[in-house]
Amino acid sequence: MLLVREVQALAGDLSQEDFQKQVGPFVLVRRPPDPKVARKALSMGNQRTRLSRTPAQSKIVMAELLQQFDDLEVATLPPIHGSEEMQVGRLPDNDLVIEDPSVSKRHAVLRWSRVARQCTVTDLGSRNGTLLNTDFIRDVNTPLKDGDMLTFGDAEFCFLETPSLLAMLRVATTH
Repeated sequence: MLLVREVQALAGDLSQEDFQKQVGPFVLVRRPPDPKVARKALSMGNQRTRLSRTPAQSKIVMAELLQQFDDLEVATLPPIHGSEEMQVGRLPDNDLVIEDPSVSKRHAVLRWSRVARQCTVTDLGSRNGTLLNTDFIRDVNTPLKDGDMLTFGDAEFCFLETPSLLAMLRVATTH
């Protein structure tokens, strides 16, 4: 994963179209995990440590996350070669590797439809589930919206479409 400041450098003076070609149609943004919390979670084993949030709590978490914008990590959809999906899990061959004991080896998959300009998420039968905002995902190909909170096990991400990320990058560089 890249840090926001690295993505900012990449964005430079690129047009939205060129930036999207480099980054992909969407990103997942997260606060880097605290190493102390990660060690504690590992010592506890694969036990779930967090419960789902209310909608109000989810909005507060997202606002806090975006206030710490410069220190966030950004996971991008790699250049696509025939497949527009991002595999998420603990194993190193996933597109997005999350080293957290609450995340399954093969946890979820995000799929981008270029025609529909829509991203969907499917939980792959993970032990601790995938949450969209405050609800566990139950359906295959659950649609995502710009700004949704997406949680794999205990790892929380904000789903942003690339134009939103680019707008935030440009605002951050003017402050």
